[in-house]
Amino acid sequence: LRALGAEVIITPTAVPADHPDNYIMKGRAIAAAHPNAIFADQHYNPVNPDVHYRTTGPEIWQQTEGRITHFVCAPGTGGTVSGAGRYLKEQRATIRVIAGDPVGSIYSDYAQSHRMTEGRPYKVEGIGGDKIPTSLHWDVIDEWITVSDKDAMLLVRRLAKEEGLFAGGSTGVNLVAALAVARRVNDPQALVVTVLADTGERYLSKVFNDEWLRENQILDADRVSVARLLEARNSGAPPLISVPPTATVRQALNLMSTYNVSQLPVLDGGDGVGAVAEPVLMARALEEPATLDRPVQEVMDAPYPVVDADLPVERLTTLLSRETPAALVRREGKIAGIVTRYDVLHQLAGIR
Repeated sequence: LRALGAEVIITPTAVPADHPDNYIMKGRAIAAAHPNAIFADQHYNPVNPDVHYRTTGPEIWQQTEGRITHFVCAPGTGGTVSGAGRYLKEQRATIRVIAGDPVGSIYSDYAQSHRMTEGRPYKVEGIGGDKIPTSLHWDVIDEWITVSDKDAMLLVRRLAKEEGLFAGGSTGVNLVAALAVARRVNDPQALVVTVLADTGERYLSKVFNDEWLRENQILDADRVSVARLLEARNSGAPPLISVPPTATVRQALNLMSTYNVSQLPVLDGGDGVGAVAEPVLMARALEEPATLDRPVQEVMDAPYPVVDADLPVERLTTLLSRETPAALVRREGKIAGIVTRYDVLHQLAGIR
């Protein structure tokens, strides 16, 4: 957002719903101070559940060919479960709508007592709440299931590892609740549907960060070093594949193809002097075929950073980015390997 020119304002979570620093109160104040601004106010905007009534509900009904029997969806604003749930119940009244709710959210307590209670802090983001939104239609929901932070986050990490679906914490709440429903339904014709509500890309520093999870008592303390990351890799390739500055672009591309890698460090006398990436080399070769026979030192990018083998993986994540996709690993004073963003992502998601 900052890259697009937006001002990002971080608000505290541990404040009452009517506090000026609450994110909704802050958003309203900013919108009021800027004549050309709008505030979507999704917690209190009737368009929120209505759009899910007109789109999400029909999509689920059509794609399941009307066979859905249970719809499981944890509310944040309540728009999805209210709108889609109402549509589905209108198609067949026996469809049950079940809402997951993080432990600490006030929604499930309010559904039972119809009295305001004081919520407790929880770590799952974008789901549950500490106030009662008008976009949450309580009459649509048949049952509530509370879900702990630990269960939600560990399950969504399993989702990445076992199914290749990279989602965030609120999806974890949906999954835990949906699996609880599926386990107890004694009907081979039952079809339980839930929603993958977010992307894991927004949670790399939390849900997929082992250190953060340990700090919050969600993972047991077990620091993983860069050396262990290298040892755990199961690609069949040597720990360090490199080219000298005098190698041709053609040779570098052939080496990448042989070992199925997309970038190579350029080493001279054991030191990193540059780096080459397959997409860049391919693009240049397509523009000018003669590039294939030029030495890589004429087209290489800046060298990758060098890290010690005992560096914790969590600290490595701060060095890697789209512009710096890899780091060289130093062991006993020598460059002994290379780790990439994909290696780190596999480790954070528990993939081997």
